[in-house]
Amino acid sequence: MEISFVILTIGDKPEMLDLAVRSIHRNFKDRSLYEIVIVGNNIPEVTGPVKIVEDTEKIEFLGARKNIGTRNSNGDIIVHCDDDMIFPSDWYLNFTKYNSGAEDWEILGNRVLLPDGGRHWDRATFLPYHRMVPYDYDEAGSVFYQTGGFSICKRSLLEKMSWSDDIPFYGMFKGFTHNEDVEFSLRLHDAGVKIKFDKNNTVWHYDFSYHSDGITCNKRTDTPDFEQKHIGFIVATSSI
Repeated sequence: MEISFVILTIGDKPEMLDLAVRSIHRNFKDRSLYEIVIVGNNIPEVTGPVKIVEDTEKIEFLGARKNIGTRNSNGDIIVHCDDDMIFPSDWYLNFTKYNSGAEDWEILGNRVLLPDGGRHWDRATFLPYHRMVPYDYDEAGSVFYQTGGFSICKRSLLEKMSWSDDIPFYGMFKGFTHNEDVEFSLRLHDAGVKIKFDKNNTVWHYDFSYHSDGITCNKRTDTPDFEQKHIGFIVATSSI
């Protein structure tokens, strides 16, 4: 099997989860190329064949749930994502184009867009500043950051370096130095693993509560009108 999609959920957004699952299914004509593994609790029924991995012990530990998904998957390539990530219908085609021309990557990011078209922590650095950077930015002195909400890893990397089992959600507010995705990104940097980026591929983060200025991404203080602010997302998902 080529690729495993590991989706993490707490079961509180059944419609979004089903939309995410359907968006993956529509990328493939050959079901032997991929699988969908859903890890979480209170997992609702979704469309099409998926593998369900119930977990009631690691609800607050996103890294641990990613590792559970990895252990219960079969693909050589593993996509870890939240349950509100939507894949455009050309995502897999674009991925194969990148993969055929750059096979030396170990971890890969894509553009991650919000429903209003803003960026959600896609190409970003943690040091010297925690900020989003231009898609072509590749400064050698920077420590790059891969959001925990979406990542593409080769299994060979995850066999050497797994996510932390011990850092809870928003760990930096619970006595830990960093959240689980920052901690993973720092270990990647220390190990000499470069986070690669494909600016020609996109996923949509189906969360209307965020707003981005292109440098940072934060919770909204307003309530945007759906039709006015989210037309790009409507177009991207209209055929799912």
